[in-house]
Amino acid sequence: MAFAPRDDVEVAKAAVCEEAGDLFAPEAREAITRACAGYLGPRKLTAIELLYNPRHQSDLMNSGTSAMQAVQKAASWQVRGMSVPVSERIRRLWEIVDEAKLQMAERVEAAAPEALSNDNAAHLLTQGLDEEDGAFQFRTLCSLAAGLAEKKTWAAKIETLLTAGASASGPEAIACIDQFLAEALRTPEALTDVLGKFETAGDGVIALLALVAESAGPRDHPPKAPLGQPFYALMTRAPMEATRAALAGHIVRLVVGSEKMTNKSLSDEIVFVVDLRETLIFDGELIGGEAVQEALERRLSRSLSDQTIDILMQGTKSPGERVLRAVALHRKVFGEAARDYLEKYVVELMGQPKIETKLVPEGLSVRQQIKSLGSLHRALVGSSIAERSKERMAIQVEQAQTALLDKTRLLEKLNDGTGSAAERLMRVVDLCREGAFTDGANVTRARSAAQKLMKRPDFLDSYLDGAEQKGERASRLRDLQRKLAEARIV
Repeated sequence: MAFAPRDDVEVAKAAVCEEAGDLFAPEAREAITRACAGYLGPRKLTAIELLYNPRHQSDLMNSGTSAMQAVQKAASWQVRGMSVPVSERIRRLWEIVDEAKLQMAERVEAAAPEALSNDNAAHLLTQGLDEEDGAFQFRTLCSLAAGLAEKKTWAAKIETLLTAGASASGPEAIACIDQFLAEALRTPEALTDVLGKFETAGDGVIALLALVAESAGPRDHPPKAPLGQPFYALMTRAPMEATRAALAGHIVRLVVGSEKMTNKSLSDEIVFVVDLRETLIFDGELIGGEAVQEALERRLSRSLSDQTIDILMQGTKSPGERVLRAVALHRKVFGEAARDYLEKYVVELMGQPKIETKLVPEGLSVRQQIKSLGSLHRALVGSSIAERSKERMAIQVEQAQTALLDKTRLLEKLNDGTGSAAERLMRVVDLCREGAFTDGANVTRARSAAQKLMKRPDFLDSYLDGAEQKGERASRLRDLQRKLAEARIV
């Protein structure tokens, strides 16, 4: 489900009404919600309640300039960028509104719908044997609007709808409740009345995602959610497509907002944002589209800056470790700003004077230094950094490892080192298997040293030392053959 947020003009242009019946379509109701926000919001009213309750319509018309201002807003939005005079659109909208108001009053008087309550919900939400679908739908919508008329808070309205939902069984009745519930839940205040206040924006996003994706169970509601139990019970047994779309809108609001996703470290916040993007993709589309993509990119760019990079690098003990961490992040993050910043950071680290002598932390053994440089080399070669930059930096690391091998003469000392020939060989074999040597001259040098050691007269005896049985000796030789193949020594 993709939910792309729209501005007032886009919403209004998608709901250009030409007949009275057009006002009742979902697109028109959204436009009414926006145009009448100053009137509906403080009264805890929704557009669908307004449309299906003549009393609400009369109250709006008698409220001073509220109705006029709403019509003027809608008309100006709809003619934006067109040659149609706004006065002409205002006139036509008034005609449509007056006609709809008159028709609704007549239909309600003829149908005489009973206001829905907890006592009569099961009866009112059951379609009569001779009742046509359209008549049942109209009666149900009017009964819901009448039943909510005396409810003055979002919590009271939603609780009434959820109770009705528990009594409804047919898809038509559920669809009516879905429309009312979706509009009531569009405001953050109403959502809080149902699910409570989430500790972080990320907690809210995850909880809402489970509902939107229909992966939540009936008991998965937040523990302190005021109306969590009946809400989750309804959401997990019925399609509730309109309500899920409203929840998707809140996901977009939370992601686009400025509140942190988590209360954890900066590194954890970045990981959450990176993982969140994949979670927000449904049927190949990102919920919220470009607005969410841009918001996630902004979050990453704020997290990756000169003011925050030292926090991200806490715990690293050398430039090489910082490069490793930055390269790993570069592979995960998205957005041009974040990726460019990390690439620039890595290039600057590797551009320090005498960087080859500072790539690994102090106090490491020669073996550990070799492994550290090998890991750094692999990370750079496999990174998504610009080709020329990563090639140059990989050469720097290779040269640092070459200098280390020259200085310590680790490989040249294999023939006369301590321990058996087999032990000395396996130390090099294991390094080769782990990819500790950089590709090219260094790994070739290591393999050549290992091959030379294997030619010593005492090598085979030292390797098979202690293996008395023929089967055990054969097993050891097979194991050696496997490890040598993995190390690409033979």
